[in-house]
Amino acid sequence: MHNIDDIIEIKRGLHKICEREVVNIIADLDRCEEFYRDLFLTYGLNYNTEMIRQKRTFVGAVTKYFIMDRLSDDCININEGKYETSNKKELKKLLENAIDAFYSIFNACDSNEDFKKKYAEHYNEKVKDFSKEISENWDDSLSDFAKTIKKVYYSKNKK
Repeated sequence: MHNIDDIIEIKRGLHKICEREVVNIIADLDRCEEFYRDLFLTYGLNYNTEMIRQKRTFVGAVTKYFIMDRLSDDCININEGKYETSNKKELKKLLENAIDAFYSIFNACDSNEDFKKKYAEHYNEKVKDFSKEISENWDDSLSDFAKTIKKVYYSKNKK
């Protein structure tokens, strides 16, 4: 059983890089929550609703690196900075394959560092560092206007 609150927060992170149809396809994958839980733990983050809420930028970045960058341009393209698809059925299969490839490497490793190294080697890339995305919290990514509105909304003005 999936934790609906966690899935909602994952979707909010996905909306940063994907259009709605792609977000829903990813969120509906059988291993969606397991995949993000394992990524959070791999990069030293707790996996819970509040942490996912704070790390939406991280959700988008790891999705791009571990999933979207592994897909062919035939099935996915970028329009106005967001991934979109014209073939939902094919995309779902490709997403499942990307997650299966992730787990074939993940399950063969003894440590998180070993996994990061072997994953990068498998795709002939340098080890990806998500420290910038990990250090950014949801509140940090809000505009000054949005931060002000949030402060006003939560203030207990007694006028």
